Amino acid sequence: METVSCPISNFAEFTPWLQVPDRFDPAGNEQWTLQRSNASGLIMLNPRPDSSEIALHYRTGQYDPHLHAQNSTTVSERAYLAARSLLLRYRAGLILKECRKPLQQVRLLEIGCSTGDLLNCFHQKKGIPLENLAGVEPDTEAADYARTVFGLKVYPSVSDATDPEMRFDRIVLWHTLEHIHAIHETLAYATERLAPEGVLIIALPNPDSYDAKQYRQNWIAWDAPRHLYHFVPDTLETLLEMHQMSIFKQLPYLPDTIYNTLHSEKLCCKRANRGFHASQLATALLRGIATAVRGALLPRQASSLVYFVRKSQT
Repeated sequence: METVSCPISNFAEFTPWLQVPDRFDPAGNEQWTLQRSNASGLIMLNPRPDSSEIALHYRTGQYDPHLHAQNSTTVSERAYLAARSLLLRYRAGLILKECRKPLQQVRLLEIGCSTGDLLNCFHQKKGIPLENLAGVEPDTEAADYARTVFGLKVYPSVSDATDPEMRFDRIVLWHTLEHIHAIHETLAYATERLAPEGVLIIALPNPDSYDAKQYRQNWIAWDAPRHLYHFVPDTLETLLEMHQMSIFKQLPYLPDTIYNTLHSEKLCCKRANRGFHASQLATALLRGIATAVRGALLPRQASSLVYFVRKSQT
């Protein structure tokens, strides 16, 4: 375990924010502390597992991003994979929006590519050549799946992706930045490797969202101890400015609202020793739809936000 300073202010003065459980331990026997930096306002897990300990907290068959066709066994896992597959083309289109290059020439890196499904979608559905795609994924099983099944080039860390010719038109951190211990090193790498007209896309859960405030400690997107940081637009903008980058657009990503609401309701039921049956499912879906509408009308209250980032003009 380690206790760290705020990566934005470099100060270690915090105000306790919230005690949250690990969602894979719904009994709440192990509580994690979220603190808010007095200097920057960033919400972060502190203390937290260090980089050598964190892998143990991903070693669960329930961790959705690492699910794939070969390790899914339940109906709910297969339903999740089907929904994820349906959304891949939409997500890929969002990432490539306003890209002026012919897609056959686009070079793209996904940091935190997991099993490689999104990168494979860029190849199979968007026509980006396989040799123009690369991923970074520290989880060995997920990375091996991406390499073996999809033939992708996947590095264990950004420090291993050192080819001097690698410059990317899109670098994607889709629900990844909040997981990364070496956050400054990763953003410095992205700044260096982004092509002059390239775009960095960052998707993040939003702790200022309506559902975060509704579910409080049972909001699934706290996801302690895997999520180390919780950014709002202002704190992310300040962090990016330290790396000569700036946000030029942000959008709510509404599909995450349904996921977060559904799983937050399930976590509430588990922690209260209640079953999650058809009536609870219907309630969760209705709340998810209502919350998604609210997020569409008031984007800063959306469950997740997607940020589009460029190098700052000098």
